[in-house]
Amino acid sequence: MKEKKRALNNEIRATKVQLITDHGENLGEMSLSDAKALATEQGLDLMEIWRNDDLSIVKILDFWKHLYRQKKQEQKQKQKWKAPDLKTIRITFKIWEHDLEIRKKQAEKFWETHHPLKVTLMLKWRENQYAEIASDKMNKFVSSLTDYYKLEWQIRKAWNTFTAMLKPIK
Repeated sequence: MKEKKRALNNEIRATKVQLITDHGENLGEMSLSDAKALATEQGLDLMEIWRNDDLSIVKILDFWKHLYRQKKQEQKQKQKWKAPDLKTIRITFKIWEHDLEIRKKQAEKFWETHHPLKVTLMLKWRENQYAEIASDKMNKFVSSLTDYYKLEWQIRKAWNTFTAMLKPIK
């Protein structure tokens, strides 16, 4: 969300201003020329905060520091709202128990960083005959993750692929 451009120094058109310091201290009403003189004496800028017909509220500050703080604040906001990436774990019909444990440890690492998880099991060629066994294997793996994840929607089968979406438990 961009902020509208504010009037600086010579762009301010009011005759009287109410001056506020960078620390928030109110110095009261004065003429614009007095406020400009005070700002140049301190080596700072005047920035218009609010404008009325005859009176403006201006703040005395270092404009470049102000821009720097704003950019840092925007970066922090972006970091807060960054959505976690969807992580995928693929298991196969012929996967061994040890390999399932490794996949479970992978899922735990994803959980630590609050990533949602997609688990897929793809059947190839003649494995399609054993869809029930594959479904059981998928259910067993997903149920082993219940301490960390909850099932977002039931395990689905589309053509030859079983898919489960898991959401991290916080």
